Amino acid sequence: MSETTTPIRFEEPAPRAPRGAKSRQVFADALRARPGEWALLGQYSNPGTARTTAYDIRQTKNAQDQPFAPSGAFEVEQRTIVGEHRLYVRYVGGGAA
Repeated sequence: MSETTTPIRFEEPAPRAPRGAKSRQVFADALRARPGEWALLGQYSNPGTARTTAYDIRQTKNAQDQPFAPSGAFEVEQRTIVGEHRLYVRYVGGGAA
């Protein structure tokens, strides 16, 4: 009989997501150096805050989200995993000027 195995990845809980423009600039620069790769920005206290932050990052209208400019240069996904509300981001380049 063949058994199907589920891949397991052990990891520590996600850190709280950085809020300031300076720490987000470091994160955005690291993603620009590895285009197309997803990275965990961090976790949020509830899914609504995670969704709003994802929207804000995509729109780059707030000062703390300017490191992700121009709008459309980064993709953002919100996921709830075992009660953790996480944001994943990747640099795709381009975007609106």
